[in-house]
Amino acid sequence: MLWTDVAPRDGLQNVKSTIPTEAKIRLVRGLLDAGVPRVEATAFVSPRWVPQLADAAAVIDGVRDALTKLRVLIPNARGLELALEHGVRNVLVTIAATDSFNRRNVNRSVAESLADLERIVDSARAVRCVVDVALSVSFGCPFEGRVEPDGVIQLCSELAARGVDEISLADTIGVATPASVKNLVVRSARVVPLGRLALHVHDTRGLGVANVIAAYEAGVRRFDGSVGGVGGCPFAPRSTGNVCSEDALQALAPLGATTDIDLADMCRVAEVLAGDLGVDLPGKLYRAGVWDAVPVADTLEIEAG
Repeated sequence: MLWTDVAPRDGLQNVKSTIPTEAKIRLVRGLLDAGVPRVEATAFVSPRWVPQLADAAAVIDGVRDALTKLRVLIPNARGLELALEHGVRNVLVTIAATDSFNRRNVNRSVAESLADLERIVDSARAVRCVVDVALSVSFGCPFEGRVEPDGVIQLCSELAARGVDEISLADTIGVATPASVKNLVVRSARVVPLGRLALHVHDTRGLGVANVIAAYEAGVRRFDGSVGGVGGCPFAPRSTGNVCSEDALQALAPLGATTDIDLADMCRVAEVLAGDLGVDLPGKLYRAGVWDAVPVADTLEIEAG
């Protein structure tokens, strides 16, 4: 299973007060030391749009020895140029499932983003840089309401045809349910190999962990999460934190999911991050502690009536 922790990028981009670059580097290193296989370290975006990530180059320089385990977000072909200049070999492009959100997020239509994506993939492929795409607002849009699955499936098909490595179904505003997640995963898997599908959910309405479980049971093995549950999208009103990495991983373990991530270490990373931000984080496990005993549900025998 490939777990990507997006706290250094998606988790911090909404924080109003400026976070020291040293704290961001400490967060990335803490996640890697805890065994997270891939960390979304930052984004090469305009500081005018996302001031918190203005130090992207400095963050990458501070963890240059771990570049093979890092991914960065880019908004366009210029972002790719900046990422490649700093040695990045895995980038994430966000394309929304609706024109309204795409214009708010990257100031262009979905069609324009798809055209730009072709140039990005061609340029990245030439230097063996992996390009992933997150399909924002796949389950619901703050400006257009319910998003029809048919449109998302069509976009998945177009992205696969353009040579994208990973396609993530993103619940940007936290309106997905386990049933809608399973439905979209099953339908998306008809046009995208299941091994290339990922899930990115927010816990806005308290269903983040449940949605991760639903996707896992439907065959997804790539997920995004954020240590401590920090996060939110600056372009989506009332979009609160990402699903908490350690909370979700705790729930997946009894289902057979395996990673090299140490949950106790992740909890310590969350504690340090809470201290750096000066707030309690939404996550639960880092406050309650890891429970090593076998869950009752794993051992309970139910007799047929």
